[in-house]
Amino acid sequence: MQERQPSRRERINRRFKFLSWPLTVFDESVELRKHDFPLKEAAKKTRFPVRALRYWWAICAIQEETRRLGRSPIIADAGCDLGTLKRFSPDIKGSHWVGMDLPDQLRSNQKHLELARYDKLLSCNLDSGIPLSKSSVDIVICLHVLEHLPRPEFTIRELARILRPGGLMLLGYPVLPRGLAHLREWQFSKQLKSGKRKQGGHIQAFWPSRSRRLAEQAGLQVEFMVGSHLFRKSGSHLENHSAWIRLNQIWGALFPSLGREICIQLRRNT
Repeated sequence: MQERQPSRRERINRRFKFLSWPLTVFDESVELRKHDFPLKEAAKKTRFPVRALRYWWAICAIQEETRRLGRSPIIADAGCDLGTLKRFSPDIKGSHWVGMDLPDQLRSNQKHLELARYDKLLSCNLDSGIPLSKSSVDIVICLHVLEHLPRPEFTIRELARILRPGGLMLLGYPVLPRGLAHLREWQFSKQLKSGKRKQGGHIQAFWPSRSRRLAEQAGLQVEFMVGSHLFRKSGSHLENHSAWIRLNQIWGALFPSLGREICIQLRRNT
């Protein structure tokens, strides 16, 4: 049976979903204000640091999905890096977090990851495969990782493979309009060949239609795709005002390719 396509009203509601999600996570987070939390000190002194919006939206989506499931979720944090998302996230009773990253990253970030308190850490290369069973997790998160990988198509398919049917995937990475993204990819390619850019840095550029295509090829349905913000300056007094954050979110919803970072919520087809 063919799935019902969302109405125009439903599409608009999804695009502006951010506006209904509370900003209270910033006030409630104890970790965010600690000296060892991996965020610039200037940003930590503001009430709503825009730099942390990439984690805020993921946390809100996780909380909403947990309520939908009616049980504690299994969450895979692909490319967990310093464990920033896990530290920022409020405790979800009974949840099971699996952090995944390269062996060298896990070793060099050990102290930070101990503070994040993942239930399990897995050493893996997201470009060569993920050592988790098919359909084994409820939520997959991959924030600011795909732009560093040579085969994002492969990685998204792997992430979709470990996700349960109907499960949630959250992706985030820098975004540009299509023409500028092609130009950036040309620059990346040229710099890689000349040795001015190394593998592991930014080597991919994304635009909304490419993101949608990658998702569909992996058997994922896009629930919403919005930009994160228009302007960011760590320590700016503007970041003390919720109205400034909401204005940035409205911009991102209206112009995703100009939203600096794209936030994508995906659902694995059943």
